[in-house]
Amino acid sequence: MKLTYKVQTIVSVIIIILANIITELFDFWIYRSIGFAICGILWIVHPVLPIGAEVSKKTLAWVRLAGVILVLIGVFTRVHY
Repeated sequence: MKLTYKVQTIVSVIIIILANIITELFDFWIYRSIGFAICGILWIVHPVLPIGAEVSKKTLAWVRLAGVILVLIGVFTRVHY
């Protein structure tokens, strides 16, 4: 199965939702961070664009930058109760 923009976005949202659920179940913040890091790595390794977007090195670099931002969110954020 080839990951399209729509499928990869849905997979990313599902990963983040599952990570949040697991964080709430086990009451440990690291699972949420791992979920964001996994999503970011997915976008860094496999950058995809929506249909109709111009495919160039610059646009792929922006998608990879968004993946880096997701990883940084996962690394630097923690929720304290």
